[in-house]
Formats: sequence, structure tokens, C-alpha cells
Amino acid sequence: MYIVLCQWVTTTCHLNLYDTDRTFEHQSLQYNCLNYYVYREKIAYQELLDVTNEIIPYCFRPENMDDKLFIEVSVNVNSRNVSFEELRLENITSQQLLLWSIPIYIAEQYQLYLNEPTLSLNEYFYNCTEPWFGLKCQYSFEFNESMFFDKIVDNAFLTRKSYVESAEIAVQVPCYVLLNCHRYGQIWCLDWREVCNGNIDCFDDGADEEYCFDMEINECEDNEYRCQNGLCISEQLWEDGEGDVDCLDRSDEVDSVRYLDTCFRDPTFHCEEHACSSKLNLESFPCGDGRCVAKFDQCHNGRHELLINFMATKGHLTDECWIAMICKTKLSRQVNGTWCESLLINNSIDEFFQQCDSIIQFPTIPLYYGHVYFFYEKSRSQEDLDETFVPTYICYDQQLHDFIEPILAPEKLGCTDDHKQYWNFDYVPSRWALITIWIEHYFRSSLVLHTIINKTINYTNHSSMYHCQSSTKIISMHRILDNIDDCVEGDDETYQYSCSLKDRYRKQCSNEEKCWSPIVTDGICPQDKTSIFQKEVPFEHVCDGMKTHTVMDEAGKVIHEELGCQAEWCDNIYARCDWFWSCSDGRDENNCSRTRCPTGTFPCISPINETVICLPPDSVENDIIECLGGTDEQKKCRTSSIVFEKPMRFRCRNDDTCLIVSQLCNGKDDCTNKHDEKMCSTPPVACNKRSTHNYSEIEELLCGTNEGENRRYLYFSVHTSSNYPTLEKDDVNKITRWPVSQSPTTNDDIPSIESNVWPWYCNRGLVIHIWNKNSSYNKTCVCPPSYYGNLCQYQNQRISVTLRMTAMNTLATYVVVIMLIDDDDERQEIDAYDQFIYIPIQSCSIRYSRYLLFATRPKPLSKKYSIRIDVFEQTKLTYIGSWHFSIDFLFLPVNRLAVQLDILNYLIQTSSNCAMICQHGSCLKYSNKEKYFCRCFAGWSGIYCNIPIKCQSCLSGSICIGSTKKQSICVCPIDKFGPRCLLQSTCPVDACQNNGKCIPADVTIPGSEYTCLCSDEFFGKKCQFFKAKVDVSLNNIVVPSYVVAYFFTLSNQSHPISTIILRKLTLFQYIVTFEISAPFHLMIIQSNDKYYLAALQQTPKLYISTSINPRQECISSELMFNSTILEKYKYVPMSSYYKLCGDRHDLTCFVHETFLCLCTKDHHANCLKFSRYKNFQCPLKNYCQNEAECLQDHSTCPSTRICLCSNCFFGHQCQFYAKGLGSTLDEILGYEFKKNLSLSQQPITVKIVTNLRT
Repeated sequence: MYIVLCQWVTTTCHLNLYDTDRTFEHQSLQYNCLNYYVYREKIAYQELLDVTNEIIPYCFRPENMDDKLFIEVSVNVNSRNVSFEELRLENITSQQLLLWSIPIYIAEQYQLYLNEPTLSLNEYFYNCTEPWFGLKCQYSFEFNESMFFDKIVDNAFLTRKSYVESAEIAVQVPCYVLLNCHRYGQIWCLDWREVCNGNIDCFDDGADEEYCFDMEINECEDNEYRCQNGLCISEQLWEDGEGDVDCLDRSDEVDSVRYLDTCFRDPTFHCEEHACSSKLNLESFPCGDGRCVAKFDQCHNGRHELLINFMATKGHLTDECWIAMICKTKLSRQVNGTWCESLLINNSIDEFFQQCDSIIQFPTIPLYYGHVYFFYEKSRSQEDLDETFVPTYICYDQQLHDFIEPILAPEKLGCTDDHKQYWNFDYVPSRWALITIWIEHYFRSSLVLHTIINKTINYTNHSSMYHCQSSTKIISMHRILDNIDDCVEGDDETYQYSCSLKDRYRKQCSNEEKCWSPIVTDGICPQDKTSIFQKEVPFEHVCDGMKTHTVMDEAGKVIHEELGCQAEWCDNIYARCDWFWSCSDGRDENNCSRTRCPTGTFPCISPINETVICLPPDSVENDIIECLGGTDEQKKCRTSSIVFEKPMRFRCRNDDTCLIVSQLCNGKDDCTNKHDEKMCSTPPVACNKRSTHNYSEIEELLCGTNEGENRRYLYFSVHTSSNYPTLEKDDVNKITRWPVSQSPTTNDDIPSIESNVWPWYCNRGLVIHIWNKNSSYNKTCVCPPSYYGNLCQYQNQRISVTLRMTAMNTLATYVVVIMLIDDDDERQEIDAYDQFIYIPIQSCSIRYSRYLLFATRPKPLSKKYSIRIDVFEQTKLTYIGSWHFSIDFLFLPVNRLAVQLDILNYLIQTSSNCAMICQHGSCLKYSNKEKYFCRCFAGWSGIYCNIPIKCQSCLSGSICIGSTKKQSICVCPIDKFGPRCLLQSTCPVDACQNNGKCIPADVTIPGSEYTCLCSDEFFGKKCQFFKAKVDVSLNNIVVPSYVVAYFFTLSNQSHPISTIILRKLTLFQYIVTFEISAPFHLMIIQSNDKYYLAALQQTPKLYISTSINPRQECISSELMFNSTILEKYKYVPMSSYYKLCGDRHDLTCFVHETFLCLCTKDHHANCLKFSRYKNFQCPLKNYCQNEAECLQDHSTCPSTRICLCSNCFFGHQCQFYAKGLGSTLDEILGYEFKKNLSLSQQPITVKIVTNLRT
């Protein structure tokens, strides 16, 4: 029997298909699916991560429901027919079955049989051998190696080459065919990104821009951000800095807009689900894979060839003239297999050109919008034509560009020859392609698009629209001052009342009455440059002798980090021994080399005998060269070269030439006296501060001339400060070693497997083999949701959803169900759904991206659709709430929903104000809007819960919330999973330590692991580590309502990492306790807007008892700067920090607007970046009750939230009211009341007040 079992368990790649039910596949546009899981993470805060979680299902997606191509398959002869009873007798579990490549449906059916082993439930299934899988073992991928599906997808994309490198086969570029698009009666291969992009791509009728003006006039809700194209996202997602864009046009993350050249190897959302940005005008052509390029530039998938071939249409031209025009415009490098370069060599191009008519139209079709043409006069000088090939005339439809004054008007066209008005250059562009791009930009600004599409609607008086001067064109007010000329005269960029627009995202410059669009990047305002300068310059670079950061302030004065530095500040902790002379006399490098020179002397190489000598201090920088290379007199070479590039610090003898170190001993005479080679006895030295080479004294001194290039940069350190509190000799921690934290890793070990299949065969899909009756296989494709067809050759209509989740209760586990609902009638049928598990404690910020597809293709534009999101707490399957989002602009191929969901603690109650009659359900209000709905009981559906549905397939103990395509939608308890909640999910024995709570893993997700929820005192994957504990006593300080603790973790590899923790205090509380999982070296306490040094330790400790008092206060620097400094500079130079520590020897620390500074033992300033005016306001509006102020220690993943109660209220969330008590007793009770403690455990003050009330 053991041998038989080994035969069964032959598949280890876990290719578990879902949506495999035969009845399901006959009525669905997708079936037999495998999920590609995308999981990206990066460190965000403390041990928490920012996570991106995507699921991309690869399925068979036929063109229509009648397509039987994928269904008629044969049973693989190598498979083995096995019964459930055979498995049961061998004690095989359903979890073990999933380890084979068994469909989810079969595993659930087997578990159903195990629950009730009756004859009627006994079934047979086919056990497959690698690499085959599926219900009949009919499928395999082209890789024979055993791999998880994620690895198969990664390999297929990451090994993909550009089509020009992979094969000489024409690319079948995917098209969006669900919109009829024609150019001159011919079907045009439209990309979905070309719908509503502001350009008419369907020349015949403008179908791609037909309804798009509805987006232009759209306005968003107060809690939303309006994307540049008019769509809306949650306000929290704007500029959230998490690396992914959320607007369909990428306009929410302006500084992150970039079109990665590797998108053809990336199947994920950030390439697949976004269009081209209107801000990057030169990169407006969509390649179809997420990359956008300038027109005529190369796409990796070859889509640019469609445009080039269209523009090269021969039309009425003779063969010779056609060839000449293509070669002269450089539209293509070859014509009909003949290279233009060869024709140019034998002057054939000029000969062909002479056979053209006197007036030449080229291209023979319109360049833009179906009506912009180029005309050339053959009589123009040959030199003029060869130089730029600018068209003689540009002709256009006068009705659509009513601003331009034509000089000719042939056949209802207006023509002009005033070329320079079409681009912003002072010269004519050299490339014909660039000429076409800039002329397109001009005509786009003058195009009256809404006149083309709908001549009956007048939008002129619409409150949110701007009427362009001297034109009938109108645009959204949101386009004003966005650095893009949308009006032909550019008056939208000179509008005087931009600050009166109701747009809180606009940015106003000081001393200007301009408020710029949020898509304009930082730096548009003069004061931005100074502000950015102060934020970006590390203090370690201040007064180090190098001007590496410069900026011009509002007054036109150059600012740099050396401004105001004095000579005595150059020898600081960051300048010492870094191979660079920060001090003009080099004293910061004294005693740093291995030379045997006495302290205070300067080592160098004698030019006489080339040995090491020691100069006295007065011989350095005295204008007399006494060292080889002039290393004692560095002023000349420093001023003659830019330290940023190649620092030339070796000065030739009797010569002003300065050399870089690599020019020494390189066999080439660079000095006129050849002394750079005469001194050499060894090959050239490759100076590298990271090298393990054992440098000689002379080599070390020579490498010192390479100061800027190999300089050692140090990060913030506290080694020049004294420990606080002072450690006693016997103060030894019981646990002295910190646990080593593991950085998030990504598995880049993608096997490089050569494929025998052309990589573009399935476009953005995957090649799969199907077993046939001839004991061979056919080749077809499985497609992601974005595509369909047997070759994934068609772009699909879809809804792409991105949810960023937050929750007040970070220790809970939630089930989130997303449903696409047909709102066209009272049935409210569910077209599609997806669900996932959300565990807040696993991440700082997590974004779930999912696809929802319509039940029919194409989707009916006359219907109304919405998305409803239901959330349940999984431990007890408690219903939390529902969110409703309408799907606007159904005419778009891709509807994008990007929202933040905030899960609150309190439960949704049945509404008494609801006018709806819910027959078999409860009337509730949506969590995100003032709208009511009927939440139906299990077995019922419809807008009034009056339509019965079958829910028997859900396991007892789960919740049935509806059905789709005759399949129940089940919400599983925490120990179950699967479509019908039949499969068991368990944790290992003793998985979590120290009373941690275990959340089981989803075994259907490759690499998924269980999660431990730890208590406040522990952390780690298994809750195995103690957090550090700090007790802080408040001495001679008024007890505040709360304190803020700033912890700084230092490293010699990076800038400090900060952690912030808030604590609420009671009225008589003088000791505050903090627990923290990160090792820290510096701790600052903020109390009543004052800052105190609480702890400073060279080596992190696991327990510290410390105190703060007025002597430990870090005073505000503004209180110490004299009026002279404040008047002299528009901003306080960072060099002034050195002066404060030098003048005030009693000063321990101080704070400035962007820095926190320590005064070291040698009275130098030592500063790190510090946000003094940090906003601790909670974004959640309803956490605190009774108008209490809510504070939290991090914007997206707080470890603590506190409520500051107003008079008469108390409790953790200020939820209790002390009726009848005076304000003094109210405050006592409010501060002293402890959450989750009985009266007998409360402080004495609470007991006294309670007795008084009774």
C-alpha cells in the first residue's frame, strides 16, 4: 500500500484549479482558474510593513459563452482513477489532497464525504502525474520542472524578451474590440487606454471620446481627491507615498509617475491597470502593457508598428514619391524591404522625391483627430527640406479650431504656414517625429472636443467649467494652473483667481496670489527650494568643507550648508578621519593614518626622497609646497576642480596641473616633468575605502588625495555624548542581547528556463497544453482578467479594485467580501465577488487589489452597477458593516475603484429611520454614506430581501450572504476555508509563545504562514521576544494629559529610524511606562509642548529607569538665537547650531523646526532630522466620543490612540458622563478610571467618588 500512496502523491506544485464545476463553465466567461498571488512588502514603521496584496486569476476566457473550444478535452491516459473511499481507508485528509494538484472542488467534495461517508457521496477523481493537472489531468504548462503557479508566471514574464529580440514574427497586439473603432471605414486596433485620453483615435466618429466630457464636469465628494481626468479616489490615497498610484491616469502620485521600461515583463496592477498621464505630454502613446512612450518610439510588444504602418499608408502617392517621403521623414528605416540608408548613399531618395507632385500631402491620412494634415511644396529648397523637413502648410478643420486664423481654406480646411506657433522651442526641432508631437500638443489645446461629440449640450455656464479666451473651448476649473496649456492662448495658466477655487489640494506660493494644481510638483514656489534644502541636507554635511548642497532663496542669494561656518567647527565627529580635509590645515585628519608622525604634525611624502615626513602645523597652507603633490597646500587644486565629479588633488611639481589619484603610476606622463610616474615602483593604486588591501604609508597618503571620491560618510551617532541616565558598574541587564530582526525579503530565485514557445504567443497570458484524444496535446492560452480569447488577444472590460484597509482593533481578524451588484432591477443580482482575510497587526498599511468582471461581455451600458463591501469579524463571524460605491462612467473600458476602508469598533445597529420594508432582513445604513439598504438573512436576496436563494452548500457555522451563477457566497469561520467552508485550517501545536493567539494560514496560498497575535509585552513571529521597557519619572514637571515619546534607533549604515509612542496620563501619575520592540539609543519626551532628554545610551538596553526634569529640557533654538542672526538670514543657517553649543556649555540639547540637536562633550552640535510640529490628529472621526480630541502616534499604523476628554466625560474613549459632579471631581474620575477593570480594582479616587454619588 505504501507503493500505491507514493504513486498518488506525485504532484508537489499545488496547481489547485477552482471554478471547475461543469455546470459553472457552461454559463460563465471564465473557468478552470489558477490564482497568481502578488505580495510586495517594505519596512514602514517599527517591525510593521507596507504591503501590497494582489490576486490575478489566470483562467480560460472564451470570446463568448457558446465557444466550446476549451471544454471538449480528453482524459489523460497517464492519470489514475481513485475513489474517495480508497483515500479514506488510507487516512488521507483533504489538506493532504490539496498538496497534490487537485482542484479545490474535488478537495471539498472529499471533505464532504469524510464528514458523512455514504455511498451517494463517494466519487472518483483522476490522480495526475507531473506535470499534468486538472479534473481529467488534461492540462500542463510548458515547463517540465515542478513549480508553484506563482513561479510559472514569474518565469514566463521575467524571461520575456522584447519582440525585436525574440522572433521575426509579426506581433498580434491585443486590441479593445468592445468599442467599434474605425479609421476610414477600417477597424482600428484601439487600446483601452486611448478611450477618454483627450485624443480622437477613432477618426470616423470619435467613438472613443463620445461620453468623456461627463468626466470633465465631474466633481468629487469632500472626502475624495479628484484625479486629473475627473475620476475620484479616497482622500487618504492622495500622495500616500507607498509606491503605487491609484488614479487611473496616475495623477495622485505626481513625483512617482514613471513608465517603467520593464512593464512588458510585469503582469501586475501598477502596469496593467493605469493609463498614460496627461502631465507627461511626450509620453502619451500607450504600448498596451503599462508603458507609455513618445509617438513612433519603440514598444517592446511592437504596438508602435501599428502607428507607423498607418502613418505610412501609400494612398494616392506614386511608389517613388511614397518611398522618398518615408525616408525623408525617417518614419521607418526601411520600405518594402529596402533600407533607406542604402537609398540615401546612391542619391535615390532625391531622385524619387522629384517624381512627387508639386504639392505633397504626407502622411496621406490625417495625423491627428481625423482632420490635421501636413502639406509640402516640392519647390522649397532641397537644403531646407533636408535639414528639418517641416511641412509647408498645416491644414485642419476650422470648425474644431476656431481660434486659428487660416491663410488658405481648401475644401473646408484652414491652412497656416506660421510654424513657430506650434511649439515652445526657439528653434525648429530636428526630428520629424518631434515636430509631429509638438504640433499635436498645440492642436490639442485648441481642439473644441465637446463640439465634436455633442453639439446639443451647452456647458458654458457650468459652475465647474472655465471658458477659454478667444475660443469656444471649455475645460474643468481643475485644469487651471497645472503647467499644461489646455487653452490655445495659455490663459488657463495665467488665471488670476486660482486661489478662490474650491480646491483644498491646491498649493499657494508665499508672496504670490497663485494656487497651483496638485499635479504640479514641488519646486514651483521659490520658498519651496529653501524648505526642501533644509529638509534634505543631512547635518553630517554641515561645516565639512564641501559645498555639496546649494539653492537660491527668494532674494536671489545662494544658500549652502557651509554658510556661516567658522574655522573651529571643521574638526567635528563627522569630519574626523574621513580622508577629506574639512579644515583648511587638515587637522581633522591628524593622527588618522598609520604614519608615525607625532600628534599635531602633518604627514606627507617628501618630494626629495619620496619618504614620509612630518610637517609642523605652521608649514601647512603657508603657500609653500613642501610635499609631493602639494598635499600640504590644497587650496589651488580644490578651487580648480569640482569635488562632486573627479576631485583633482595631486598637484604637479613646478606646474599648476592637478591630477586625480588614478592618473598616478598609470604609465602615462600627465605632469610636464613626468613626476607622476617617476616616483612609482608599483602599479597604480585603486583607492577604495571599502577595500581590504593592506595599504602602505605612501599609498595611504596618496589615496588621501582622492578625498571626495572615496570619502567615508558617517551617519548620526551619539558616541561623543555621555550616557543618560548614568549606568552603574553593576548595572547589567539580565538579557543583554537584542533579537536580530529579519528584513523583509523577496524571493528572486526565479528559475531561468528556456521556453520553446514564442513569448508573445499568448500576449499577456500563459501558454498551456491540453491533452487530446490522440495522446498528444494542443496549445492554447489562459488569460488574466484584463484579456480574453484563445490567444488573450482582446482587452477585457473590468473593474479593478484597490482597498487600503485600516482597523481600530488591530488584534482582530476580518473577512472582507467585495461584490459587484447589478442594480438595474429589484433582484440585485451579484455579477462577481471576491473575499479575503484582513489581519491588521500583520502590516502598517496594506493594499488589496482585486478584479471584478461583468457577467456579460460587452457590459450593458444602459444598466446601473454598484460595489458593496461587507466586513465580518472572523472569530465570532460578527457582522461589522457594509460600504457602497456606485460605478460611474460605465462607458470606460476599465472602471477603477481606489478607496480606504476604516473598520471601526462599534457594531452597526438596525436603523429605526429606514423607510425600506425588508421582508427577510434588517434595514441598515451604509458605513460610508447616508443611504439605507436591506441586509438579507441567509437564503434571501433582492433589494427587499423577498427573493429566495439556495444556501445549502455553505457549511453549518458559516454565513451565506448571497449567490452568484448559482453558487453560494460563504463567509467561513476562522478554522475553515474554501468556497463552501468545508476545508479545515489549523495552527501547529505551540505555534505561539507567551499566550499569543494563532491565526491559521490559508494553505491555498503558496508560502502562506500562520500569524501570532502578541500581547503588549512581547513581539516576534512567535511572540518569543520581550519588548524593551522604559520607566520615566516626571520630576518638577506639571503632569500633562498625555506625553509623546520619540525613540531613535541608530546605525552606521543608515540615517536614524524613529519610533513614536503616545501615553495618556492620569491626574496624579508621575511615572510613565513604555514598551518598544526596536532597540533604541536616544529617547526624547514631549510634554506640554516642551521636549526633554529622557535617555541616551551607547548600547541599547532592555530595561531603563530614568527621569526628566527642567534641567533635561531641550530648549527651543528660537529663544537662544540673537536678533542679528535672525535679521541677517532669511532662514537660520545650520552652522548656527555649532555656535549655540559652543557659547552655552550648560546646554544639553535643543530643538529647531526640522532638527533635534545634542551638545557633545567637546561642545559641538550633533543634530538629526526631527519633525517638531508633528500632527498627531486621528484621521478616524468617530473613535473618540462626546467631541473628545483623538490623538495617535502614527498616521497609518498607530500603536496607540488616546482620547483627550472634555469636562464631565471620562473613559478610554470619553464614553462616560459624570452627571451631577463638579468639574474637579469629573476630571479626577476621567483621568483615574481604568479600562476593563472592576470597581474593586480601580484607584482609590474612583472608589471615593463612587461612594459619594451613592
